[in-house]
Amino acid sequence: MNCRLQQRRRTLLTHLCLLACLGFCAFGPGRLQAAGDTAELRFTYWGSPFEKQAIEKAVASFNASHPSIHVTGQHTAYAAYAEKIAALVAAGSPPDVAYLDYAQAFPYAANGKIFDLASFYARQPPDESLLESTYYRFDGGKKVIGTGLATGVVLMYYNKDLFDRAGVAYPPAAADQAWTWDKFVDAAKKLTRDRNGNNATNSKFDPDKVDSYGLSFPQSWWGYMSFIYSNDGQIASEDGTRLLLNQPADVQVLQALQDLIYVHHVCPKPTQSQNLPASDILMQTGKVAMGIDGMWKVLDYSKLHQRWGMAALPIFKKPVTIVISTPKVIFAGTKYPEQAFEFYRYISDPKQVELFKEGLWAPLEKRYYTDPALLASWLQGKAGVYPAEARDVVVDYTLNHAAPQPPVYWLKNIQQIMDEAVTPAVDLIWSGKTSAQDALNQAVRKATPLMQGRW
Repeated sequence: MNCRLQQRRRTLLTHLCLLACLGFCAFGPGRLQAAGDTAELRFTYWGSPFEKQAIEKAVASFNASHPSIHVTGQHTAYAAYAEKIAALVAAGSPPDVAYLDYAQAFPYAANGKIFDLASFYARQPPDESLLESTYYRFDGGKKVIGTGLATGVVLMYYNKDLFDRAGVAYPPAAADQAWTWDKFVDAAKKLTRDRNGNNATNSKFDPDKVDSYGLSFPQSWWGYMSFIYSNDGQIASEDGTRLLLNQPADVQVLQALQDLIYVHHVCPKPTQSQNLPASDILMQTGKVAMGIDGMWKVLDYSKLHQRWGMAALPIFKKPVTIVISTPKVIFAGTKYPEQAFEFYRYISDPKQVELFKEGLWAPLEKRYYTDPALLASWLQGKAGVYPAEARDVVVDYTLNHAAPQPPVYWLKNIQQIMDEAVTPAVDLIWSGKTSAQDALNQAVRKATPLMQGRW
């Protein structure tokens, strides 16, 4: 009798182990999803009303096509986002999938709060591989804390009517034909006019009465970093222990940008910029001929009632741009990592999210740049969005002329470095209060005790 009882127990244990194994194999690590159960996921994100509408549509489509998974989207304004996420993490109830600012993502990863996606991406088909520039890596590159929401390169936009009026040829779209810096400055001067109609090359030009400027550029780090890489400069040492902004190549770039404002008078001063609308509005109203901005601005430019184009950035030594985005992560506390990763990929899929066709996002996967049909699916997915030269600018830039990842992808303590050392020094450059060399020497001095290496 005891033998029969023992045999039944062994049979029962075998069946239980088999069921557990089948459940694990089907759903991976984390909570086992019983038949008929629904994996409930929370997804937090920010964005404009237009972005919110597109994301809500994608979430609804995902839920409809995945009956065993249900995602609840939670939109929060960017200004309050970091605080909300911090509160959720502190309360032990973080979302499953979330946008994060880079200043939050890496510290959370260091504290074990972010799920390592390396094993998930290792098993993705080779033809679905992502651009290397989009990964946020951690622990010497061994772990993947996330990828960008999408990609975006920095480039140049221009108003064709203002170019025609000034008799200036349009800037090249192809990176290997990009304007030299001197040619760029010369064009910007011809495109800048005072109220009497004199351009900045005319001896009668009045820099205090400018009616329309040749150029507008963002004064944040991504507005000047491409030019530093173009000049063979570096932001920080490879090991992340030294800030290198005061080296000759970097100084030359920042001084050249300052000269655009105070020597050549082709850009508005910071005091003027504070009272001016965004660059796309300035271009629409004929107040700016060229604007340096991100690829994501296509969304805004495509809605303007004017003739506009996009071009490669001017170069110092070589054509270079930077690829930047915002981290998207899965929190380590998720009960359903496999299902979370399925949604994670879906929400950045050009087939599912209209933001790619609308000109706000560019794809993460390389095949969307190299496969003609997939390329056309977003670049020509909606009439009147991307100009014809986008293939040269956006695609060629992304594949062939992307600089190494900016420090926001790998430098520890970067938020404090920027807030306390870099931004105050660069603001002095934009205000014209000191030379680029003196300002960047100050930045390096203040940054020295803050440098902590790489993530």
